[in-house]
Amino acid sequence: MGGYDETGQPPHVAASGLLVTNTAGLTLLVANPYREGLVLPGGVIETGESPADAAARECREEVGLDLLVGRLLAVQHKPLGPRQESGLVFVFDTDPVTADVDLTLQADEITAVHWLSPAEAVERHTPAGQARLAAAFRARDTGRTAYLDADRSLL
Repeated sequence: MGGYDETGQPPHVAASGLLVTNTAGLTLLVANPYREGLVLPGGVIETGESPADAAARECREEVGLDLLVGRLLAVQHKPLGPRQESGLVFVFDTDPVTADVDLTLQADEITAVHWLSPAEAVERHTPAGQARLAAAFRARDTGRTAYLDADRSLL
C-alpha cells in the first residue's frame, strides 16, 4: 500500500517550535549538528503530547528556557517527499525574554544560538522553514494565524 505504514495508516510526523524574541526585538534561532541552516527551538511532538506542550518542552530542553506558550502563529503542512514523511509543523508565540537572558544549551543537540533580526532569521533559517517563519512573523503582526500548504501561504 504505497504511502501507508505497516498498520495501514498514512505516515505523518508532527513537530512544534517556539518563536522566542527578546526585548531588543531579536529572534532566537539554534544550530544543530544534523542540519544545515538554523531553526527555531523545537522538535517532534511525542506520543500523548500536545503541540503547545511539545514547543515548551523542546525549548526547555534545547536552550534551558521555561516559557509560557502563547497563541498559535502558524501551521505548515509538509508534503510527503522522497526522503521525508508528510507532517505538520506548528509555531507558537511567547512573551519576549530579556536581552541578557541566560541560555543552557543541550550539549548533544544544540551547537550554537543566534539572536537575529526578523529578516535575518528568515534568511538564515533552513530553506524548508523560511516561508513558515515569515508567515509566523506576519501572523504575530496581524493577529491572524497562518496556514501554509507546503510553502504556499493560505492566510
